[in-house]
Amino acid sequence: MSQSTSVQTPSWTSESIFALVGVFALSIRLVQGWIFWGGASRRLFYDFHSIHGTEYAVKMDPHVAGYVANKLVHAMPGSVFPGLIQTIIQSGGFLHFMVWFWTIAELIVGVGLILGIATRILALGSVGLNISLMLIFGWMGSTCVDEWTMASAGFAMGATLMLTGGGSWSLDHWLGRMSPALSNRSWFRLLFSGPLSVSATKKWGVILGILSLLFTAAFYQYIHGAVISPLHARVNFHHYSLSLKGASADTNGDVRFFAYVNAGPDTAKLYLIKADLINGEGQNVEQWSGQQLTAISSKNIDNRFTQAWASRFSATDYGIGGVTGAKAWIRLPGNTHLASGNYKLRLTDIDGKHWSTVVTFK
Repeated sequence: MSQSTSVQTPSWTSESIFALVGVFALSIRLVQGWIFWGGASRRLFYDFHSIHGTEYAVKMDPHVAGYVANKLVHAMPGSVFPGLIQTIIQSGGFLHFMVWFWTIAELIVGVGLILGIATRILALGSVGLNISLMLIFGWMGSTCVDEWTMASAGFAMGATLMLTGGGSWSLDHWLGRMSPALSNRSWFRLLFSGPLSVSATKKWGVILGILSLLFTAAFYQYIHGAVISPLHARVNFHHYSLSLKGASADTNGDVRFFAYVNAGPDTAKLYLIKADLINGEGQNVEQWSGQQLTAISSKNIDNRFTQAWASRFSATDYGIGGVTGAKAWIRLPGNTHLASGNYKLRLTDIDGKHWSTVVTFK
């Protein structure tokens, strides 16, 4: 006599499905949360210096070189809104407010995602933070277009968590179990976690997927090319570039000009080791050697950004040096009487690259 056994299939509900889907995305939630927790905690808890026996968070102190806002100056040349970044950098109190605002935002998003509390709204917050990262820093990265990669991946990670919610390994799930009436509230499901309708899940899954792809591909084309054009950098992070304008000369040979390091890595400096003033016939009428540029007085360099942490031009052992983002009016003292005419200023950096600009005679 044979004995038959029946296998009981689990009874899936929308609640149990979304609880499981959230577990599928658990690694995404924990890693995305840790990324933002790491950014905030480095500034708030892990980088201190002592002043008169009192410990200060270096990255949050606007009076020291390690202040986190220096990253904004470095990023300004290639950011989508360089004029806005410059205005914020020069705003003083508002800049410090924004530094604290974004730090606290990263802290809340990071800790919240790790714990799985208010998962969907904080996932939306992470999407917003990654959009900001792309707009400001997306062009930077010396090896693998680092900041673009991080912002693109972070956008997609946040979009995924907006759909899945926290799942069974989250405080959202625990709150729902403790208070079933709360978990059935539509606002709780939209802002925290919980099941969505099949139609809404399909619709938002497609929408968020397309938005993630568009965000990734559009900024890749805008910043780096290689989607509908050859690979090229809109602003080069590997090699320095110098923008010159407003050059003028006096009869005593002094030359004054505005310089802006508008491309290049922020890990070193562009070094100007030679300057030549050339007349209309192509003849050198004045020259400043690297030794002369090294000895130039700080009074001859009027930096746009004067904060201790900002990118500035200054005399160095190799000539006049400036980190990416530095802007300044520079005056080269002359020793030759100049007659009126057409002149050109040519600057040479330590790599042998030249930059030239027309000089107006005064």
